[in-house]
Amino acid sequence: MRSSIDRLLAEELHTDGAVIARALSAAREELALNRPVRRWRTQAAWMFVASAALTAVVAGVLLVLGQTSLSFLLGRAPLLGLLWATSAVCAWGALAPRGRRLQLVGVGMAVASAAALVFARASIEAEPTLPGWVCTASHVGVALIPLVVSVVLLRGAAFRPLRALLAGLSVGTTGAFVGELACAQGWRHVLGYHLSAWALVAVATLTLSRFLVPRSFAP
Repeated sequence: MRSSIDRLLAEELHTDGAVIARALSAAREELALNRPVRRWRTQAAWMFVASAALTAVVAGVLLVLGQTSLSFLLGRAPLLGLLWATSAVCAWGALAPRGRRLQLVGVGMAVASAAALVFARASIEAEPTLPGWVCTASHVGVALIPLVVSVVLLRGAAFRPLRALLAGLSVGTTGAFVGELACAQGWRHVLGYHLSAWALVAVATLTLSRFLVPRSFAP
């Protein structure tokens, strides 16, 4: 007795029987592989951890080298926590199958975090010791590993611009976090060089996701 899918294809597709047979054979071979199903929540967690773990390692290294202190980290804790929360919400929204409201919240949190980074430096007018582009380049560089992780994870679903943008915003918090630990310049520097790095990472993630072939077209 023919299966329901066989009957459906025979009824709905007006094409050569050999073509249908090859399509069914390919589908059955794919199903026979029995590949493990990766839950989107787990993938979202990995996207967040890729950034958060890297920033935690950088903070630990700076502490060991004496380039920062525990009191400084505690003083920056609210802002650093906001960046981590933004990264988590954006990662969750990027991979959630149905999360339009959460996606909008993620974008709003990214904007609020960017504004907070600028306003937190409003009273600082330190003399630069290095060219401003060094911060931009280092922020983009430190985000490369999380960026690769995010693009790989995004290939598990159909491409959507907002989804890819959110992943980029999540990854971009990596450089912003490191900038709060290693740079003491004022708000103009943060606006021009730190936030531009965040934007570059977001655009790079969006662009790469657009041109890579997805492994799945799940919603």
